[in-house]
Amino acid sequence: MSINFFDECCQTKTNQSKFGLCDDSSLPNSPAYIDIDPSNEETQWVAIVDNNNEIELTFTAIDNCIKINRKDGKMDNRCDGMIIYQNHIIFVELKERNYRNSVWIEEGEQQLKNIIYLFIENNNIANYQSKKAYIANRKKPDYQFSRKEIMQKFRNETGFILLIQNIIKI
Repeated sequence: MSINFFDECCQTKTNQSKFGLCDDSSLPNSPAYIDIDPSNEETQWVAIVDNNNEIELTFTAIDNCIKINRKDGKMDNRCDGMIIYQNHIIFVELKERNYRNSVWIEEGEQQLKNIIYLFIENNNIANYQSKKAYIANRKKPDYQFSRKEIMQKFRNETGFILLIQNIIKI
């Protein structure tokens, strides 16, 4: 079964120099979205996209928008979205949890890996020169611990650079 990761109904384009990615937890079945209102930065933006060169990019909501089922018919784990511009692709998992441990990182890593593998099965990954994946957590924006081993393993397994921070630089 082919998965359409480019469904226009799930996409938003922008060239804003700075905007947020949001995942409204009060609406559990709603997809992630772009927010350009700077007054929402502290309260709603889970990740901050720094697009200083104002490059036009496309954000595609994946979770709760792109239909991805396992072979048993149940919904598969999905990351929140992806950003594509020029020959760059970035998958994003948004977290708003204040865990004392790194469970949120492990959950995010699994969701990203799952979507990356599915994307590679359905698309030509060679079209993208730069491949990154972000786990962003508004409650822990500056994750202090080194995760070099996990990040290297992630890159070896997926071909994507894993970053654990809530600022996404374009």
